[in-house]
Amino acid sequence: MDRRGFCRTLPALAVGVGTLGTAACGGAAYLVPRSVGGRLVVSTADLAGATAVFLTHPSSDRPIFLHRAASGEWSAVHARCTHRGCQPEPVGERLVCPCHGSEFELDGALLEGPAATGLTRYPVAVDGTDVVVTVAGGGS
Repeated sequence: MDRRGFCRTLPALAVGVGTLGTAACGGAAYLVPRSVGGRLVVSTADLAGATAVFLTHPSSDRPIFLHRAASGEWSAVHARCTHRGCQPEPVGERLVCPCHGSEFELDGALLEGPAATGLTRYPVAVDGTDVVVTVAGGGS
């Protein structure tokens, strides 16, 4: 299995509820969030000070990239390139698609093609000690 194939299978390896402390190919850890009525919930304790993690997506073969900016604001995007569906990986302060080189801001905004649009964004809220990503009806 090549690196790209391995990266694609990581979310499928995360079965059940809880966290998976495995580092992704791009260096961000994979977490398995609690799924509650169209929302993905991660305890801030599970984030352990991380500024970027991948969350398994309940209805996709690609994860959600959850990122905390220096300002403290969270952003969540579907880690599925809008060009051909490959999984962009964090490289410095960008998400870079390994298939054809599209580049995105960490909040999903398109920087460079061949993708024509940015990544799908999801609303993020902090509720007490949880970070909540709304995936049902929340993508833009």
